[in-house]
Amino acid sequence: MACLRETQDRGMAQRMKFNNAGLLAVALILLTGLVRVAWADDENDTEAVETAGAKQSDFIKSRTYIGGIGISSTIDQWGDFNGVNRFTSASATTVSGGVSYVSDTEVDLIPTIQRNFGFGALVGHREGPWAVEVSYWRSDHTATFYFSGPATFTTPARLETINLDFKRYFFTLLPTQPFISFGFSFPWLWVRQGSYLFDPSVTTQLGSNDETISGIGFNVGTGLEIYLGDGFSLIGGAYETWTSFDQINGVSKIPLTQLYFDNNPSNIGSLAGNGLNLYVGTTIAIE
Repeated sequence: MACLRETQDRGMAQRMKFNNAGLLAVALILLTGLVRVAWADDENDTEAVETAGAKQSDFIKSRTYIGGIGISSTIDQWGDFNGVNRFTSASATTVSGGVSYVSDTEVDLIPTIQRNFGFGALVGHREGPWAVEVSYWRSDHTATFYFSGPATFTTPARLETINLDFKRYFFTLLPTQPFISFGFSFPWLWVRQGSYLFDPSVTTQLGSNDETISGIGFNVGTGLEIYLGDGFSLIGGAYETWTSFDQINGVSKIPLTQLYFDNNPSNIGSLAGNGLNLYVGTTIAIE
C-alpha cells in the first residue's frame, strides 16, 4: 500500500507539472495570436488616418499615473495548493557521549485557499502605446487543510503580491483602448498556525507557528482602459500567474531545499501554483 501510495503521488505530481506546462504553452500561443491580430488592427487604423489626409494623434501621448483597484485573487487553482500536501524536514540522529539524539521534525502544511476579494494600488508611466506599471495587491482568505478521518481544519490566510508589468495598448487613437500585459509577480502567502514541530522519537508535538510561503511568478494578461480625458480612466482586466515558490518560513525557518514534498523524500524543494486574477479600478494622472 505504501508503494502504491508513493507511485500515485509521483504520478499526480508529474501530471500537475505537465498540466502547468501545457497551460503556459496554450497561454503563450493565445497571447501571440492576440498580439498579431491587435497589432494589425492598430496599423490599419493608422493607415486609414494617413490615407484620409488627417494628422495622426494618439489619444494619450505621455502620462504618469496612480490608481486604486478592487481585485479577485487566488494563489493556485489546479496545482499543489490542494489542502493535503505538506513539506517535512528529515530528522537526523547524532551520538554524543554514548547517547543518541534525534533532531526535531518540522511539518509545513500546504493549504487550499478560497478565491476572495481584496484591494490594490498601482503607479505607472505610459509613453505612446507602451506602459510600465508597479502594483501591490492584498486579499484575505480562508485556508483549508484536509486530514484523514476525514477531518477538516480552517485558518485565516493573507495573500500579498508585488507586480511589475509591461503593457502594450491598441487602437490608441480612441479613448477606449484594449491592452495586453506581461510581467513578473512576487507573492507571499501568510497562513496562521500552518507549521508544526515534532519530536519524532516520541511523536509529540512541540509547538506550532504561522508560516509564510513566497516565490516568483510570471504574469500574462489582457484588459481594457477607458480614458475620460487625459487625467482620469476606468480600467479592468485579468491575468494568469504561474508561480514557482522557493521559500517557506515555518516554525524553525528550515530552508525549502532541506524539506521534502508530500512525504516523498525524493521530491525536494518543488512547489508551484497558477491562478487567474481579476481586477477593476481607476487611474488618475499626476503629470
